[in-house]
Amino acid sequence: MPQTVIGVVGTSVEENHAFITIARHFREKGLRVPEVYAVSDDETRYLQQDLGDRSLFDALKEGREKGGDYSQEERELLRKTVCQLAAIQQGGGEGMDWSVCYPQPEFDARNVMFDLNYFKYCFLKPSGVDFNEVRLQDDFERLAADLAIPDSSWGFMYRDFQARNIMLDDENNPWFIDFQGGRRGPALYDIVSFLWQASAKYPQELRDEMLRHYCNAARNGRYFADNVENDAENSIANNTEDNGDKRIAPLSLQRMVLFRLLQVLGAYGYRGYFERKQHFLDSIPPALDNLRDLLDGVALPYPYLTETLRKLVPQTTLTVRITSFSFKKGLPQDPSGNGGGYIFDCRSTNNPGRYEQYKNITGKDLPVIDFLEKDGEILTFLDSVYKLADFHVARYIERGFTSLMFSFGCTGGQHRSVYSAEHLAEHLRAKFGGKIKIKLCHREQQPQAFILAAGLGTRLKPLTDTKPKALVEVGGKTLLHRTIDTLKSVGIKNVTVNVHHFAQQIKDNLRNNENYGLNISVSDETDRLLDTGGGLLKARNLFCQAQPILIHNVDIISNADLNWLYSLAAKEQQRFAQQEASVNDTMAWLLVSKRDSSRCLMFDDRMNLIGWKNLKTGETKGREGIPYAFSGIHVVSPRIFPLLQEYAEEISRDAAENIRDNHAEKSAAKQFPKFSIIDFYLWACQRVNIKAAVQQDLQLTDVGKIEVLKSFKS
Repeated sequence: MPQTVIGVVGTSVEENHAFITIARHFREKGLRVPEVYAVSDDETRYLQQDLGDRSLFDALKEGREKGGDYSQEERELLRKTVCQLAAIQQGGGEGMDWSVCYPQPEFDARNVMFDLNYFKYCFLKPSGVDFNEVRLQDDFERLAADLAIPDSSWGFMYRDFQARNIMLDDENNPWFIDFQGGRRGPALYDIVSFLWQASAKYPQELRDEMLRHYCNAARNGRYFADNVENDAENSIANNTEDNGDKRIAPLSLQRMVLFRLLQVLGAYGYRGYFERKQHFLDSIPPALDNLRDLLDGVALPYPYLTETLRKLVPQTTLTVRITSFSFKKGLPQDPSGNGGGYIFDCRSTNNPGRYEQYKNITGKDLPVIDFLEKDGEILTFLDSVYKLADFHVARYIERGFTSLMFSFGCTGGQHRSVYSAEHLAEHLRAKFGGKIKIKLCHREQQPQAFILAAGLGTRLKPLTDTKPKALVEVGGKTLLHRTIDTLKSVGIKNVTVNVHHFAQQIKDNLRNNENYGLNISVSDETDRLLDTGGGLLKARNLFCQAQPILIHNVDIISNADLNWLYSLAAKEQQRFAQQEASVNDTMAWLLVSKRDSSRCLMFDDRMNLIGWKNLKTGETKGREGIPYAFSGIHVVSPRIFPLLQEYAEEISRDAAENIRDNHAEKSAAKQFPKFSIIDFYLWACQRVNIKAAVQQDLQLTDVGKIEVLKSFKS
């Protein structure tokens, strides 16, 4: 680093004081910011460390000029940067004297309204778009109130976190400048500002990747530069986010993206339309593209604002949605409202899913690709699809249409349909390029969960005399609705619910609420209640066999870190798909904690399950070990099902032998035996790893008891 200093003369003493104080605080925390060497008595002048003249903005020039095609080296610079942002927000925020922040100590609704009005007067009105000012103001105020609610994710908000304010040393480590406008505020603001910067042209997949790195760094509390390691293997599965203290729900992210886009459009409008600065005029089209992508992808809870913004960014490019799906879970929905387009049935081609070696991988994995292409059936099938698709895409472009949908269905939505969707997307990209926008969705490959809702709810009598436990209300919301909302908040898309007690009521509830916006299947145990293990086995065919399954009791309310828990299994599944699995693979992760409980699971020093104990009676199964209380929340690899089947067959023989004369009951016991998932885990842990996932700060309420339900506060 150059052995020179920079002399600063600033006319705002308050701003100078903020920079000097914050810089010294950050240096004490071990963060990479310039050292302040000397300050004049009146704080109008100071000397600071020279960090050189190579910025992150300069280092990313090639990727920008390629329209967002960033190299691995450039991506690594971005990864280091976003991980250090987490360090500044969390570590830098610890012990901060917020009163020194300039011009104010904390982000609030007034900040939001200033910027929203800036957008209204400097961009929206000059655009000529007609709008009702009162109705728009109502949505502005709702958005401001939503964004300004403090929570545990709040820390140091950099405020001006951009590539030009990040300097790189000789080893490409990021150093940070121009943070004097920082204050206490939401963590999301800075990462959104950075990743949705219009001129950077970051593709969405790169944003998703960097969000995962940022969230994992924040979750792991890696505050100091030397401790920021490669987080790639710890990425949160399937675009879910987690900031360590509080889950970042997708809606929170979307709100912040919306606010940031409106904020920058206001600035671009003023600097471009009024000051006629070409750089800002050039930045308006990519910023509008970002806004169009946001509006096209989500339903925001600000209807009039959304309606007004759609006038700013009318859809002009043809969006081609390509979806893979399972026929047994129903046809995919078309979000454009145009009815769903073309549906192709892949089931006429040879099915890899019939063979054990392909059951836990997908049509994106090389062994499946080789299998499908070997006999050529899928290639012949797709030749016909390509001809039809080429003609219709060309005609839709010619006629100015904006939405077209192709869907590929097969038995499980895992092999043939995924392969076909991937290859049609590749074909259309090559043929039409920038004339179309492709949105590819593998519906059954998204995160999935199993809600255990079949129980009799005897501990909640008399409430459960007329309704199932899942529909008992807590704080004005049913237990089922609460659990579904929890799963939605961490990005779960596909849910299976098992039912038995008043099963039809649950089915009606799901239908009347349009499955709460998720893909929900029902595993019906009306004829015979199968307990937690038997219920999971019966629902087997409703799950994608290439994605982990998050299992959640319907009567558990907690602060469980579900993103982290799911990522453990997702990482292992990825290793399996890449053929890197070993005999020591883990088949299940059980969320546990050190809370008071009369019954505990026992683990060895590697946190592998070895036993169970009733602390009141002394009854023990397996071996003694480190005791932890189970939460009723766990995640399993889909590769556990052969073991589950083996265990079921073993106990079903015993069960059938105990049934003397009732042949129907004996047959049912053999087909779908009743057993506890914990009993299965205690049997399976002698063959594979069943691990503890310990969450130290876990707060959990089991509302399956009437006395707990009555005392529970929403």
